[in-house]
Amino acid sequence: MDSSEQSHLAGASSPLDVKVPTSSSIVDVRVLDTNTRLYLKPGVFWEPILEGFEGPNAPVYCFLVSHGNRHIIFDLGVRTDWENYAPNIVKLVKATTTVSTGDKDIASLLDDDDSGLGIRSSDIEAIVDAAGRVVREISFDNTGLRVGRFDAFDYFGDGSFYLLNAPGHATGHMCALARTTVDPPSFVFMGADACHHPGVLRPSQYLTLPQPTSSGSQYLSSYGGCPGDLLTQLGKWKKSLQEPFFEVARGPLFPDHDAAVDTVAKIQELDAAGNIFVLIAHDDSLGDKLPLYPARLNNWEAKDLGKATRWLFCKELEHVKP
Repeated sequence: MDSSEQSHLAGASSPLDVKVPTSSSIVDVRVLDTNTRLYLKPGVFWEPILEGFEGPNAPVYCFLVSHGNRHIIFDLGVRTDWENYAPNIVKLVKATTTVSTGDKDIASLLDDDDSGLGIRSSDIEAIVDAAGRVVREISFDNTGLRVGRFDAFDYFGDGSFYLLNAPGHATGHMCALARTTVDPPSFVFMGADACHHPGVLRPSQYLTLPQPTSSGSQYLSSYGGCPGDLLTQLGKWKKSLQEPFFEVARGPLFPDHDAAVDTVAKIQELDAAGNIFVLIAHDDSLGDKLPLYPARLNNWEAKDLGKATRWLFCKELEHVKP
């Protein structure tokens, strides 16, 4: 851990030694964005409601994971004709959010790509819609594998990509961990809908809010104001610099609330590891910082993307009233 990373953790509990099985295999990770936007309403997706923060119209990020000539999609996002979902799903969507869909779904984005990458929807071996494919139910029983405190399933069998049991949001909800480099090892964590705002994860007991004078504050400079002033302002109404701004909301989006809270706690442990880039599906703060398909995300650590984006969500809170 370098001195810059240590500054982020000043006053925090010592980060846990996150255990990930060793491997010499990697996958290529690409982020897909269909330009769908979801309005994430405070009080529905997270608590508490803070005066001055109305919630974002957030993106829906999905992931193309490639292992040689094998390809899977992690998270399909929202279909363009979402009103044709099952009636109960449509009812839940209408009751909790506002959807603005793009003109392409994931299949169309792949099939219309002219970058030369050449990966088409017909090349995807694992997707949620199993039409024309063998249904493979993932079981975490008796795998003997753990990533941090998550029960894990080694999808390709070589330690390059793990599916993680992450209950709370829905029955069978999963996160994933992709190994993106070997030496030194680095990973991308795909948080899916374990939570819907990075302020549910951060700060934490392992990753405190940067002080206005710390080197960690430099990463807020791109938000358009003085990062020191913003951090001072946030510090005035934060009870603790080691507690997250929010927690997952009680209600229909997290029917097993206790499990959801436990899943978030497990993610926070990974989030403090300098070589794990934690991404959730609806982080509106990433903006143009996140390389999108067809670019690979594998060199995220060399580009310092983890630290450069970690606290950008704080700009969304600049108008919160103490």
